Amino acid sequence: MKTLKKHTLIYDNECPMCNIYSKGFIKSGMLDENGREAFTDMSLRNKNLIDFHRAKNEIALVDHEKNKVIYGLDSLLLIIGNSFPILEKIARIQPLYWFFKKLYSFFSYNRKQIIPSKKDNTEEACIPDFNLNTD
Repeated sequence: MKTLKKHTLIYDNECPMCNIYSKGFIKSGMLDENGREAFTDMSLRNKNLIDFHRAKNEIALVDHEKNKVIYGLDSLLLIIGNSFPILEKIARIQPLYWFFKKLYSFFSYNRKQIIPSKKDNTEEACIPDFNLNTD
């Protein structure tokens, strides 16, 4: 497994699903030991780089060499593609990419409805803008 170094995945630590897959990236060696950081515990360095609002909606991957941030499906494809380049190439083929982007958005924007968190009412909670709840 090829490790994506000098990158930090900013994940929603209040989301069980996000905890599982981000921890899986570390355990499998796709990201190094310091390759993930909780949204609610973000370092000042990463806070200054990310679009805070966008990172609530789409997972952010900080590239520390280029000081840039990749969001959403593209961040996940970069992590997976570093270890499995062929999977990334396949996933980027239209209409597969379109489908995966829709699927990613559905889960990302509705993660708090799929599995609610006890701390969703705090100011620093990582709550996405859109959801299926129409209240």
